[in-house]
Amino acid sequence: MALLNNMKDSSSSSSSSSNPEPDFLPIGYRFSPSPAQFVKLFLFNWILSRQLPLNHIKYIKYLFQLDADQVPKGQSKYICEDEAFYFTEINPNEMLSIRTTKNGYWKTNGEEEEVIHGNNIVGFKTIWNFFWGRAPNGEISHWRIEEYRLHPSEIPADELSNSMMEKIGRCVACKIKNVEKEEEAYRFSMMETQTESDEMLESSESDYDENIGGN
Repeated sequence: MALLNNMKDSSSSSSSSSNPEPDFLPIGYRFSPSPAQFVKLFLFNWILSRQLPLNHIKYIKYLFQLDADQVPKGQSKYICEDEAFYFTEINPNEMLSIRTTKNGYWKTNGEEEEVIHGNNIVGFKTIWNFFWGRAPNGEISHWRIEEYRLHPSEIPADELSNSMMEKIGRCVACKIKNVEKEEEAYRFSMMETQTESDEMLESSESDYDENIGGN
């Protein structure tokens, strides 16, 4: 079961109520917020220095300067071992579509996906893939980062200063994960679906032959 099915989705006011166990989740739950929850409940509150509903997101100043295997993962029993969630900052000197590391680089196609909550755009999502080696001839890995940015319209008007706009552009929330297991699960699911389809077809053909034979 994923996170936040029973959490209050509110970013319009600061979280004044105390959470006695900020890292606790009920049995059967895991920390896996939806894009809208990640932006509205976590990135929004982090940028405004407000209390977070849960403390499962760590901070690394410049995440994109690390190779994929240097990023700590599975930092909580409520998070899958091949995933991690981080707040980080974008180095203004980093290139728009390629961010180099010691042994490789993170690369995006530059496309942004809108994060929607209700009828509103609350943020933006960009996918970054990690490559070993040097651009443009690197070898793609199974590691991927989903980078989330907050839409400025989410910030209360009385707090939307020039410095806040700079902070919105610099501070992001990220989910890093190994997509190999997702691909394997998808292939397995497709194989199961094909097997079920073949079995249904064989059963139908058998029934048809029996009916024909009976006539």
